Amino acid sequence: MNRILLSVFVLAAFVAVCALGENTGELTAETMKAALHTATAQEGDFIERVMTRVENGTLPLDLVQSTFLWAKKKPKKKFYYFKQGLILRAADRGIKVE
Repeated sequence: MNRILLSVFVLAAFVAVCALGENTGELTAETMKAALHTATAQEGDFIERVMTRVENGTLPLDLVQSTFLWAKKKPKKKFYYFKQGLILRAADRGIKVE
């Protein structure tokens, strides 16, 4: 049973890293803009602000990554899902986004 759980965990981690790209899992603003199909300068600016906060340590990378991976699977309005999801999930941790 433990081997099965370990195998599932390793497979899930591998899929998550592959979903971020071939650059060893590094998430960049450009990658996010392309995957989330940003359409306006305001959407691009939001992603830039989010990544700046990640670099400053005021927004956890794992929160941004997991929200990004969830939102990019949506069939439409990927950026909208990312933004709203990140705002709500960050609020649950006591972090204000926007």
